[in-house]
Amino acid sequence: MNNLVERRHWLQRMGLGFGSLAASYLMQRDELRAETATAAGIPTGGVINPTHHAPKAKRVIYLFQAGGPSQLETWDYKPLLNERQGEPLPDSVRNGQRLTGMSGNQAILPLAGSMFKFEQQGKAGTWVSELQPHLAKQVDRLAVIKSMYTEAINHDPAITMLQTGNQISGRPSIGSWLHYGLGSDSDNLPAFVVLITKGKGGQPLYSRLWGSGFLPARYQGVQFRSGKEPVLYLDNPPGISRESRRSMLDRLKQLHELEQSRLADPELATRIGQYEMAYQMQASVPRSG
Repeated sequence: MNNLVERRHWLQRMGLGFGSLAASYLMQRDELRAETATAAGIPTGGVINPTHHAPKAKRVIYLFQAGGPSQLETWDYKPLLNERQGEPLPDSVRNGQRLTGMSGNQAILPLAGSMFKFEQQGKAGTWVSELQPHLAKQVDRLAVIKSMYTEAINHDPAITMLQTGNQISGRPSIGSWLHYGLGSDSDNLPAFVVLITKGKGGQPLYSRLWGSGFLPARYQGVQFRSGKEPVLYLDNPPGISRESRRSMLDRLKQLHELEQSRLADPELATRIGQYEMAYQMQASVPRSG
């Protein structure tokens, strides 16, 4: 038994030693990349920095409107579908695909076209429904992508596929991949944040849609909430000063580092980073009064 424990201890120490060598190399490589990227005016911190082309966009507002108007009511003009309104869905279209519980007991599956008129707008002649008269005036400044689709029959796996690339949860979201690849502009603020509809109306938005999946937890989005505390744990509890919190985090970091040396768990380093992020956000977020 003692030999087994000593062997495990030796392997662990040797593994950590080789890991340190690898980490040292990777850190030196990342520092070189960061210096090159900084000289080019490109945000640092991601695994693919510097990028092949200098980025033009500094910020992205991504609206994922679960339960919003469908493509048939907005951009996807299907005149043949309107002509065949009410006819049974052809077998060649369904192709044996299973049905949902909502439609599984129906005698027929009727075709249903759009209820709204479409017109070609702008120099490109983009089809736009009458529901979007203001967007129609700006249509030449938009890129309408019609090639995206999922094979899922229900909303939940379909939106999971759209946000993570897989119908089954557990993979990183779009924002997490961007943070992993491109890094972040600031060490004091999250790389990306998430706002959900107040009251959770319409289709539910699960945390996996902005989660980090199998990537370290530091790549997940930070959810903003409605109310007095948009970000949880950002403010100190009553009676706790900033100095007290700094002291607490320092002691907690020491405990985590001791545990990290024993277990070599990467999530411990992530947890330390998240605590530090919250502390730095306190100093970065403007305060009123």
